[in-house]
Amino acid sequence: GGIGAGLALKEPVQEFFEYITILLDKPFQSGQFIHIEGIWAKVERVGVRSTRLRSINGEAIIMSNSRLTNGVISNYAEMEKRRLVHKLGVVYETTYEQAKNIPNLIKDIIDNTENAIFDRCHFIEFSNSSLDFELVYYIPTSNYLLAMTAQQEINLEIMNRFKSEDINFAYPTQTIYVSNSN
Repeated sequence: GGIGAGLALKEPVQEFFEYITILLDKPFQSGQFIHIEGIWAKVERVGVRSTRLRSINGEAIIMSNSRLTNGVISNYAEMEKRRLVHKLGVVYETTYEQAKNIPNLIKDIIDNTENAIFDRCHFIEFSNSSLDFELVYYIPTSNYLLAMTAQQEINLEIMNRFKSEDINFAYPTQTIYVSNSN
């Protein structure tokens, strides 16, 4: 009987200790936005046996505390800044002067965007159908909506400035040369 009772209590006791671990270690708290095992959610309540999450789609997710403490958790509320890395491809017809000016143009755009800090922009490679530039900047906030607004402003301004500078974005293309051997 004692063995049966011990086995029956094993899981509840384990979940209680995982609850204590969450309370002491504080990997997340109620109200914080986390990512675990492909789930993006806001923590609603930490209970003795399970934690209640609210997914970005709106459904309630109840996850055992042991599953949470044994998984890899990304806590976005603890993030001080976001590092964004983008690759931009321009057509091969881009002139030397235009290509040389792209890093300065990108720097100017980011420097003039609220909640964005320029890191770098470099011409990185001659790819199959484009001249590729890598752009890196930081958004110094854990607020997802502010970060996405800054990213959108940057992307739209890049489109606008490229158009005014007559710089064209590349897309996958293939050129076939046909020889007339007659």
